[in-house]
Amino acid sequence: MITSPRANSFWLTLPRLITIACVLLLISGCATPTTQDHAFSEQNKIKGNSESIPASMDVTWGSVLEVIAERGWLLQQADIKSHVILATREIRDEDDKDLSHSLSASVTLVQVSEQITHVIAAANETTEMHKKSHDWWHLLWLIPLFPIGTEYTTVVVNRDTVHNPQLYQDFFDAVTKRCNEKKALSTPAGPANLSPPTSSSPPVSVR
Repeated sequence: MITSPRANSFWLTLPRLITIACVLLLISGCATPTTQDHAFSEQNKIKGNSESIPASMDVTWGSVLEVIAERGWLLQQADIKSHVILATREIRDEDDKDLSHSLSASVTLVQVSEQITHVIAAANETTEMHKKSHDWWHLLWLIPLFPIGTEYTTVVVNRDTVHNPQLYQDFFDAVTKRCNEKKALSTPAGPANLSPPTSSSPPVSVR
């Protein structure tokens, strides 16, 4: 069989072309940014998760701790030097009893001035589905008659950052209210009126 020089050149060049195409695909795949690469981008910024509280650092710090405890969160860490608080909470879904939500939150306090504290909050949510299944005893390996065991399984159906601004706004409203209550209690009362009482009776003359 006689082949032309052009055909031989094609078959010799084909492996090189395939190799170059694979390298280009590999490079383009590595260069394509993934979702987590944009974690610090402006589009992934949490809206409404910061608030300037008109109170001192000490008052705001104590108010944040009180609100976290009163709202049923479990305090995991409270670093008074860096002013960072970590807390978690477990919530059963109201509409679907097979679902539960695990929330973890961080609160960072930054002193802006003596009477202004900037508070930044961020929360992550993990939703789990709890399934319960029964092992049945079968008659002739075909007809189930009665359960002989129960198996429980948990499946994670969602894990993401909480972007709903209502969660953060409720927290800031509670902290601001508590700070105002503390400032009202610490405000000293006005000076008492020490002027002598006046009498409406006419003066008595002495002879």
